[in-house]
Amino acid sequence: MNAQNPAPPGGAKAQPQPKQPQPQQKAEPDRPAGGADSGGGSEERADVIGGSAANPLGDEALPGAAAAASRIYRSTLSQHGSGTLISSETVGTMNFYGRQTAERLLAGPLPEDELRRLRRVFQEPADYGGHREQLRAGRLLVLYGQPGTGRAYTALSLLDDLTRGQVSRLDPRTDLDRLDDDQIHDGHGYALEPGTAGLPDETGLDRLCELLGRKEAYAVLLATPEAGDVLSRGGRYHRAHAPAAPAAVLEGHLGLELAASEPELYERARATALDPDVLEARGLDELRPAEAARFAELLARHSRDELTHDGLLAECRKFATRQAAEWFAGGVRSETPERLRDAAYRISVAVLQGASLSAVAEAAEELAWELAVTVDPEATPGRPLFSDGVDARLASARAVAALGTEEVGTEEVQVRTVRFGGEALAPAVLGHLWEHRHNARGPVLRWLAGLCEDTRPQVWVRAAVAAGQLCRFDLSHTVHELVGPMAQSERAPRRLFAATVLDVAARTPEVGSAVRALAGSWARHGDEQLRWTAGAVLGRGRATDTVRESLDLLGGIGVWNEGALRSAAAVQVAHFAGAHPEAPALRRIRAWLSDERRTHQDLGLQSTVYLAGVSVVDLWSRHEDLEAHGDWPLMLALADVRPALAAELAGLLWTALQTSRSYEAAVETVSDWLRDSADQPWAGALERFLPLLVHGHDDRNRLLGLIKELTEDPDQPLNDQQVRRLWGAVQGASTP
Repeated sequence: MNAQNPAPPGGAKAQPQPKQPQPQQKAEPDRPAGGADSGGGSEERADVIGGSAANPLGDEALPGAAAAASRIYRSTLSQHGSGTLISSETVGTMNFYGRQTAERLLAGPLPEDELRRLRRVFQEPADYGGHREQLRAGRLLVLYGQPGTGRAYTALSLLDDLTRGQVSRLDPRTDLDRLDDDQIHDGHGYALEPGTAGLPDETGLDRLCELLGRKEAYAVLLATPEAGDVLSRGGRYHRAHAPAAPAAVLEGHLGLELAASEPELYERARATALDPDVLEARGLDELRPAEAARFAELLARHSRDELTHDGLLAECRKFATRQAAEWFAGGVRSETPERLRDAAYRISVAVLQGASLSAVAEAAEELAWELAVTVDPEATPGRPLFSDGVDARLASARAVAALGTEEVGTEEVQVRTVRFGGEALAPAVLGHLWEHRHNARGPVLRWLAGLCEDTRPQVWVRAAVAAGQLCRFDLSHTVHELVGPMAQSERAPRRLFAATVLDVAARTPEVGSAVRALAGSWARHGDEQLRWTAGAVLGRGRATDTVRESLDLLGGIGVWNEGALRSAAAVQVAHFAGAHPEAPALRRIRAWLSDERRTHQDLGLQSTVYLAGVSVVDLWSRHEDLEAHGDWPLMLALADVRPALAAELAGLLWTALQTSRSYEAAVETVSDWLRDSADQPWAGALERFLPLLVHGHDDRNRLLGLIKELTEDPDQPLNDQQVRRLWGAVQGASTP
């Protein structure tokens, strides 16, 4: 790109035409050293330094996919955290009040002590009055809702209100179709959650209602709605259960636990319940009634100095692990197609938390297929069409939907997103699967490998982050079954997936050192694909203990096999500089430029071009000082946050402009800066940076000619204000 005799705006005197860089051109002694040219002629033209960084996601990705991927990666990591600890302790079964017990509730009258406790702590949910009136009038009520939400307490309280304490619980194995008058006592109330037999049909419920009426008795049956179950919403006996306010339930249980204590202990317990450390350890947005009872007990023990603060935090961390253990408990009914689909949805939310509702649902169906064919290889599982509902799926997974945004190309669109109702549930689900459900690993890993093929960053990036979390539980297995094959793939997106997995794993204290050793081994001794993957890990800035070691390894990858991976390594050098915006990275690029070996010079030139061309928003791991710099060009952002390095940065770019095989790429990058700077927050930084590129009349004329050429661009000309500001910045640069 070369303007012929550019005329400056406002009728200023025309400038002499700048000289083009020539082969073997040397930098003058008082200029930045390292005009890195060797050889010449046709050989040099065959080795031109590339321009903008190649998209590792491939041509099939939408525009803006790389920036979206890095943004999602950073936000997902901030949600997961880098040090989430997941307890591997054995999880016991919790009874009605949340205490650990192995006892099963048998048929018989409700014990007097439980009845007194019920009356003292029960908090009426919003629809309680409607439930009571329907039960009073119809004798029979089917109360449906999710387990653990207080359904049983509500049922017992309703029966207690109407029978004055004549309340019994029926064994879950009770066959309601075979009940007769002799088994129902006059004026009694019966609560039952049917077992494997399930609820009777409408005719059976009519018969039971008649029996109850003859004995002036009442019954409340508990049911868990299936996804898409419309009958439970329209049946004559059915009513939906809504939990009572969690705060009210907790207050009730705290009052009971500390009834005999001084008021100061009660206030201390209430304050502890709001402690940020306690809330973080608990990891659940809202507690279900059984959990609130357990939490109240812990708070009471802590307020009485029976439990230390660390002990309280440790117990709070078990809430999420207990929920995960309950979700994936074994048994005959746990592996029916519907239960497998429930499990698949919970796993999908754990992996893709924060993604769109549609993406999570589709991924869940794919995992359900993997699980089903693992359980029964001869099966041909299908999908229900109209018997599945979003609301029931969300409720069964303790998940919530909210409005969010998703990037399509370079634009954001509004979507419904889904996440667990608590940050601790996702790692608890993944940890439980890997530590307690070995046979589930195979289908889950195959599913994760399939998600890697999804070109949407909201899917594959989150899948990679989740796989990185799994590495902490069994690094050897996960690397052998998933990461290794991905890292050796011929396709760049799969290798990028593997690199993302390893970068997440490298953050964890359990396996971080092993992951760093693996990346270093691949960088030094691997084949082309493994070295490429190692470079992508190194570029994130956490794969070694020192900056020097990372740059050594990236340099080795860049010059390996006569520069076969030069471009791949150079773009990671730019990313590394964004993660570590200090002098060592820039000095290493200068050292490569000054090296007598052609491969090292080319790596320095390519790194410089990418340092100027990469945007801050594209960085996978950017330094906190760059957080506010959005889509600034990385080189300008570095000059802004590190003013002392501005001259060194400009010296690198000046060298690329003085070298024939990188000249076109460097000029193209500067042209993009000039063209895109209008109304950008980095326009002032560009005006301060341009004079640093001027070390003589040829440099000034080159930049003025470029501005003149862009001013006359018929498709996208610079506006008058841009021209005046940029022209003034270049004209005002001092020269020797």
